[in-house]
Amino acid sequence: MAPDASARSAAPTVYVVAPASLASWFAAFLPPGPADEVVHAGEGPDLELPPLLDRLGRPGRRTAVLLSSHDTLLRDVAAAGELRRRGHTVVAQSGRCAVLGMDKFAMKAFFDEHGFTTPPWARGGTGALPRRSGRPLVVKDRAGTQSVGTRLETGPDCRVTAGELAELYVDGVEYSVVAYRDDHGCAVFPPVWKGRTSPALVPPWRRLRLCPFPGLSEDAGHALRQTTRRIADAAGCAGFVEVEYLVADCGALHVLEINPRVSGTMRISAMATGVPIFGMHRLTGLRGDVPAVRHAAEVPYAGEPVCDPAAGVVATSRLTVVADDAAALTARLARLGGAAGSAEPPPDA
Repeated sequence: MAPDASARSAAPTVYVVAPASLASWFAAFLPPGPADEVVHAGEGPDLELPPLLDRLGRPGRRTAVLLSSHDTLLRDVAAAGELRRRGHTVVAQSGRCAVLGMDKFAMKAFFDEHGFTTPPWARGGTGALPRRSGRPLVVKDRAGTQSVGTRLETGPDCRVTAGELAELYVDGVEYSVVAYRDDHGCAVFPPVWKGRTSPALVPPWRRLRLCPFPGLSEDAGHALRQTTRRIADAAGCAGFVEVEYLVADCGALHVLEINPRVSGTMRISAMATGVPIFGMHRLTGLRGDVPAVRHAAEVPYAGEPVCDPAAGVVATSRLTVVADDAAALTARLARLGGAAGSAEPPPDA
């Protein structure tokens, strides 16, 4: 059962969904709305407005909610601007936040400007690299996403092109925190544990993920949520943002990246909290720290698709399950995982 959110917006909604990966399970994570429509718009360079305007009808009749992928952030910002110009109510990411999500140079400069600690970094092509003291560098594509183009440089002659950045590799534990921000405030979901960093650079979507993580202290969880809220405010976020963190072995909290779009950790966050997450614009009373009401886990998956959130199971390229406690979660994940791989939660952070 979802946490109480007594204040609800009743306006019918047209959801414009970019990521194709959401097609099979998106509707299961919406609050009730019989007059709603869902448009799976795809991730092409253009969003056709005439069909969307027909669905919206006269201004004020329906709300348009644009849920972007990485590749459609700027497309959707432009479309939202045109819809607002025509008098429609639109929920879409802000232009400023979209630029930060698309451009890692701008993102890292934003962290530095606002005092958010991030691993030492430098732009490629400038001749300047972080001081290494024998440590590796993680090299990332300026506009990359989902670890595409990311590599580890260990030799003395590291070369970073003008379209890349290099940041110092740090040993520690990775977390993600999903937030939703609008005029009603900022809702921050529980931190999602993504495991330890590794020189192998295994991307988080190929690892076990847990929400909540039993080994995360209350103070550390509070720090992750508060920093997420500060970042969402400073970036002018409108809608969803995922903030990626690294808690170093020395205890330092580093911000790695922000993803102001639909992200891979939204489903596990939704299932752990019981919130129909894609309808957050309607759940106007649900702001502040959103509590976890069940334990959720997620692993890579190669079995048959499943979409049964009422039973606590959703499976696409990842298997996401929930249970009432950590022990039951481990047993359930092992039973359902099949081709998913190891389902044993680690003993500590």
